[in-house]
Amino acid sequence: MARAYDSQVQIRFRHCDPAGIVFYPRYVEIINDLVEEWFERGLGLSFHTLHVERGIATPTASLQCEFRAPSLWQETLRQTLWLQRLGRTSLQAAVRFEGPDGQLRLEAALALVTVDMRNLRPTPLPEDLRASMQAFLLSGQD
Repeated sequence: MARAYDSQVQIRFRHCDPAGIVFYPRYVEIINDLVEEWFERGLGLSFHTLHVERGIATPTASLQCEFRAPSLWQETLRQTLWLQRLGRTSLQAAVRFEGPDGQLRLEAALALVTVDMRNLRPTPLPEDLRASMQAFLLSGQD
């Protein structure tokens, strides 16, 4: 049965501008951390294993963000990731961040491509990875 990947992230001083609000480029780093966490904890495949041992990179090809409300230093955000599409060499994911009160803070759509690290060309998603990702493929989520 399909599901979203959920976890939490603590907003730290390093994420914020002098007003104590998350500086928007830091969200890109937080999203990348979420993707890496999803691979390791949700899919059971660490980035180290994927990149170093299997020679497959997963660069972001597209990222769109909608900033809905500010997030503040020391808040804990709920972060959710699910897949909207699995292609032959790419995937499209959606991400949401919610504040402690459930208020939507950010929505993002991203596309990742699987790339052979030897020649930096797209390569098909490995079948074991595709099978694990199927559990997070949710249609109709927005």
